[in-house]
Amino acid sequence: MFNFKRLIKKYSKFPVFILEEKEGYRDPDQGGIWIPGTTKEIEIKGVAAVVPISNEDLKFDEGGTYSIEDRKLYCYKEIAKGTKIKHKNKVYTVLERKPYNDFDEGALEDDGLYIYFIKRGDSN
Repeated sequence: MFNFKRLIKKYSKFPVFILEEKEGYRDPDQGGIWIPGTTKEIEIKGVAAVVPISNEDLKFDEGGTYSIEDRKLYCYKEIAKGTKIKHKNKVYTVLERKPYNDFDEGALEDDGLYIYFIKRGDSN
């Protein structure tokens, strides 16, 4: 067992945001005009750190999915695959999630540690 909160806090230099995207729609009250979708940035509270993917991760990636532009996100929030993440004005997509509750002595049952592999997309 290891207390990851101190380690994550050490590497938590910039805020990390979940991008909540709402789809556009046609507004019947305005004659059916198109109302574009919006994106809301929700900061991950507590400790969250985005770190480069290690050479070991790249080496053992079976399908060649990851590149040096991709990252790992360590945080105490459950995030669904496919969710967009923003860090340092770069946008990533959550590809993989690994729960680490069993290895983190600092985690409570309802706020376990998760490690996410996030793939670089477009930048804002």
